[in-house]
Amino acid sequence: MLKKVISIIAAIVLLISLLPYTYGGDPGSVYINVDDSERYYHRLKNMRKNDPENPEISYKIANFYYAKDMLDKAIEEYKRTLKLDNNHQEAKWFLSQCLITKGHFEDAFWLVRELIDKNKKNPELYDQAGEILVKMGEYAASREYFNKVDELKYGEVDGSKPINSFSKPGRGNWKKYYY
Repeated sequence: MLKKVISIIAAIVLLISLLPYTYGGDPGSVYINVDDSERYYHRLKNMRKNDPENPEISYKIANFYYAKDMLDKAIEEYKRTLKLDNNHQEAKWFLSQCLITKGHFEDAFWLVRELIDKNKKNPELYDQAGEILVKMGEYAASREYFNKVDELKYGEVDGSKPINSFSKPGRGNWKKYYY
């Protein structure tokens, strides 16, 4: 009899301890897999209703739209995020990606330029700016950005002798388009 009571209590304790992990659709402070995206979306909307001036909630809603390939709504939400917090780096990056996909290259370029101004040592930003300029047909300007990528990643300054490296096979691949 005592064995049965203890086993029932142990099962209840185990169930209660696992209960918080059954709400995979809640947008908690911990990043977890979202099992129920509709529930996640409604929870985010409800959270924004309670705190409309929180840029992180708008950013998460924008990411939800971006993941669902709803770029027009994602652009709206990223712009809302930037209106609430103009220094939100991730929102600027994803907004630029959405704008590139929609063909608004000039707006995307200026967003990436703002990111470069804050992160001067990030070669991926220079590479992205160069790629946008290529799509715009600005090949001379893009060359300068690609040179900066090589300088930051591999220590190669345009016209200088590059640092020998066998582990960086991508170095200078962009040059075949210009020479």
